[in-house]
Amino acid sequence: MKKQDTEESPSSPGSEDAPPTAAVSETPPPAATPAAEAAKDGSDSNRPKEAEAQSPHAETPPRTSERGNEAPESQCDMAEELSRQLEDILSTYCRQSIQDEAGALLNGQSHSPVFNGLTGEKEDDKSEEGKVNGAEKEQKKTQEKKKVKGLGKEITLLMQTLNTLSTPEEKLAGLCKKYADLVEEHRKTQKQMRALQKKQSQLVQEKDNLRSEHSKAILARSKLESLCRELQRHNRTLKDEGIQRTRLEEEKRKEVTSHFQVTLNDIQAQMEQHNERNASLRQENAELAEKLKKLYEQYKLREEHIDKVVKHKDLQQQLVDAKLHQAQELLKESEERHDREKDFLLKEAVESQRMCELMKQQEVHLKQQLSLYTEKFEEFQTTLSKSNEVFTTFKQEMEKMTKKIKKLEKETAMYRSRWESSNKALLEMAGEKAVRDRDFEALQGKVQRLDKLRRALKVERNELKKKVQNLNGDTSGTTGAPTSDPGTDSPSPPPTDCLEPSSCPVSDTSSCSHPCHCGPQLDTNASQKEANSPPVPRPILLQGHERSITQIKYNREGDLLFSVAKDTVANVWYSVNGERLGTYNGHTGAVWCVDCDWDTKNVLTGSADNSCRLWDCETGKQLALLNTNSAVRTCGFDFSGNIIMFSTDKQMGYQCFLNFFDLRDPQQIDDNNPYQSIPCSEHKITSAVWGPLGEFVIAGHENGEINQFSAKSGDILKKAKEHTRQINDIQSSVDLTMVITASKDNTSKLFDSNSLDHIKTFRTERPVNSAAISPTMDHVVMGGGQEAMEVTTTSTRIGKFEARFFHATYEEEFGRVKGHFGPINCVAFHPDSKSYSSGGEDGYVRIHYFDPQYFDFELEA
Repeated sequence: MKKQDTEESPSSPGSEDAPPTAAVSETPPPAATPAAEAAKDGSDSNRPKEAEAQSPHAETPPRTSERGNEAPESQCDMAEELSRQLEDILSTYCRQSIQDEAGALLNGQSHSPVFNGLTGEKEDDKSEEGKVNGAEKEQKKTQEKKKVKGLGKEITLLMQTLNTLSTPEEKLAGLCKKYADLVEEHRKTQKQMRALQKKQSQLVQEKDNLRSEHSKAILARSKLESLCRELQRHNRTLKDEGIQRTRLEEEKRKEVTSHFQVTLNDIQAQMEQHNERNASLRQENAELAEKLKKLYEQYKLREEHIDKVVKHKDLQQQLVDAKLHQAQELLKESEERHDREKDFLLKEAVESQRMCELMKQQEVHLKQQLSLYTEKFEEFQTTLSKSNEVFTTFKQEMEKMTKKIKKLEKETAMYRSRWESSNKALLEMAGEKAVRDRDFEALQGKVQRLDKLRRALKVERNELKKKVQNLNGDTSGTTGAPTSDPGTDSPSPPPTDCLEPSSCPVSDTSSCSHPCHCGPQLDTNASQKEANSPPVPRPILLQGHERSITQIKYNREGDLLFSVAKDTVANVWYSVNGERLGTYNGHTGAVWCVDCDWDTKNVLTGSADNSCRLWDCETGKQLALLNTNSAVRTCGFDFSGNIIMFSTDKQMGYQCFLNFFDLRDPQQIDDNNPYQSIPCSEHKITSAVWGPLGEFVIAGHENGEINQFSAKSGDILKKAKEHTRQINDIQSSVDLTMVITASKDNTSKLFDSNSLDHIKTFRTERPVNSAAISPTMDHVVMGGGQEAMEVTTTSTRIGKFEARFFHATYEEEFGRVKGHFGPINCVAFHPDSKSYSSGGEDGYVRIHYFDPQYFDFELEA
C-alpha cells in the first residue's frame, strides 16, 4: 500500500487582552512585507477563478478546434501579465516606503507608521491640518488662562503665609525659599519645552515624509488606473469569447436535437417493422394451431385403430388358446395334424408380435413429434413475449431520454445562475478584501503608535513616581513648608492593563491618591493559570480524497480510521496523528460504504461500480469480489466477522436486494451465490446496521421506514415509521442496544434495537445527514446542513455546516463545532470518547479532540 503524509488544518491564533484605549493587542504581530502580501492577495484572488475554470471543463467534452484551444491560453497570458505588472508596482512602492522609513530611523526620528495613500487626497490633508492647528491654538489659550488663575492663587497663598510670619527676616527667608522652588520649576519647564520643540521638528519632518509618500501614492494610483483600463479591455474580450462559445454550444445543441429526431424516426420505422413481423408471426401461429389440431385428430384416430388391433389380437389369442386346448385333446388322435397346426400358429404369433412392435415404434415416433411441436409452440410464445418486452424497454428508454433531456436543461440553467451568482460573490469578496486590507494597515499604524505612547507613558510614570517619593521625603523632613500636588505639574498617565501590579506607587489600594491601575492582579493570575493549563490539540485535517466524503468508520480499538468518498479510493489513517497508512485501490466508481471486522483483519467496501469487495486490512490485497446488478449502498460485518451483509440500489430495472454471505463457505464467494437474499421491491434501503448477536439487520428506507430483517429466515420481524422523509444514516451504540437515525426531515431519532420503540427526538432546522452516539457519555453528535446542490448560492453561515451536540436525555443542544466548507455527510465518535471525526462535502475529514471542560460539563435540567 502507498504511504502518504497528511496535512493539519491551520488553527486560529488566540487573542490576547487589549488595553482599554485600543481594540488591538499590546504587542502587534510582525507585519509581512508588502510584496509578500501582494503575492498572497494575487494567489488568493486567482484561486476561485481557477476553480471556475476547472468546473465547466469537467462536464463538457474537449473541443477539437484550434481557436477554442488558443483562447484560454491567451486569457491566462493576459491575466498573468496584468498580475505581474501589479506586483511590480506594489513592490517598488513598498520598497521606497521601507527605505524612507529606515532613513528616518537612522536620523534619530521617531518611528511613525507609513500609511497607504491610495485613498487620501490633498484637500483632506489640508482640512485635517487646519483642524489640528485650530485645536492646538484653543488648547494653548486655555492653558494660559489656567496658568494666570494658578498664579493668582499662588500669590494669595504666598501673602497669607507671609502674614503668618512675625519678623521680616523670616518673611525674607520664606520668599527666598519660594523663589528657589520657582527657579527649579522654571528649569524643568524649560527642559520640557525644549523636548516638545524637538518633537515638533520631528513631526514636521514626518509631515514632509507623508507628503512625499502621498505623491508616490498618486503615481501608483495612476498606474493602477491604467491597469484597470487594461483589465476592462481584457474583460470585454473575455465577454466576446464567451458569447462566441455560447453560439457554438447552441449550434451543437441544434445538431444534437436533429440527430435525436433522426434516431426517433429510425426507432419508429423499426417499430413499424416489428409490428408487421408480429402480424406475420400471428398468422403463422394460427396456421400452426390448425396443423396441431389436425395432428391431434390423426393421433386420436391412430389410437382408436391401435385399440381395435389390440382387441383383435386378444381375441385371436383366446382363439389360439382354445385351439391349443382342442389340439391337446386331439393330440393322441392326430399328432401330425397337431404339429402342422402348431407350426402355423407359431408363425401367426411371430407375425403378430412383429406387428405389435411396429405399432409401438410408431406410437413412440408420434409422441416425439407431438413433443417437438409443443416445444416449437412454446418457443414461439417466448419469442412473442420477448418482442413485447423489447418494445416496452424501447418505450421506457424513450421516456427516460426525454426526462434526462429536461433534467439536463434544468441543470444548465441552474449552473448558469450559479456561475453568475458566484461571479457577483467573487467581486463582492474582492471589494471587501481591499477594504479590510486598508483597515488592517491603518490598525497596524495605530498599534505602533499606541505601543510608543505606552512606552513613553511608562517612562514618564516612573519619573513621576520618583518625584512623588522625593516630595514625600521632603515633606516628612520639613514641617512648615507648603506642599504642592504633583498632579498639577504634569498629568498622570491613564490607566492601562499593561502595567504590572507592583508598579502602583501606593501599596494599599484604598489609600491610592492618584489614578493608577491597581486591579489587574486577578487578570494576571487568570492568564497565568491559562498559560499553565495543558494546551488543547488542534483539529487534524485529513486530505486524501478528491470528491465528497460518503462514510467514515473507526475500528474496535480506535487506532485506525477508514474513509471512503465519491472517488474510487478507500483510505486508512492513523487516528492519533492523521498519518495515512495506505489505500485500497480497485473500485472504478464512487465508494458508498466501508466496514471492518472486530479484529481489524478484513475490510469490506461497497461501490457504485456494481461490486462489493473484501480486502486484507494489513496488506491491502483484494480477497473477494462480489458482483451485483446495481450499486452497493450499505455493507457490514456481524459481531463475529464471519457473515457479511450488503444492500443494492433499485435502479436500471433491478429491484433492491439485501444479501447475506458466509465467509466460512468459500463456495458461496466463488459462485457469487448468497445463502440469503431478501428482495425489497417497494422502497430501497439507504442505510443498514447489524443488530445484537447478529440475529437481524436494522435497515432504513427512502420513505422514512425502519425494518428488522431476520438474517436466517429473511422475514421482516418488526417495523417502525417515525420519519417522514428519507433516512440518510443509521448508527448503533457501543453495546448495540440502541440505534440513532438521521433523516432529511430535519430530525434525528433514538430507537431501541430489539423492539424499535421510539425513545428520543433531536430537531434541527436543516437536513441531518449523519448522527452518532457517544460511547461513554449521554451525548449525541449530528452533522448535516443545506442540500449540496444549493451550497454555492449561500454562505457557510446560512448553510449551517456545523457539528451539533445534543444531550441524549434532555434533547437539548449544548454546543456546535465549525470547520467544514460544505454539508457534513458523516460523523463518528472515537471509541474512547476523547475525540470525534467528521467528513464533509468539501472532501476533507476532520478529527476534533475535546478539551478537559467537555468531560466536566453537566447540562442543567
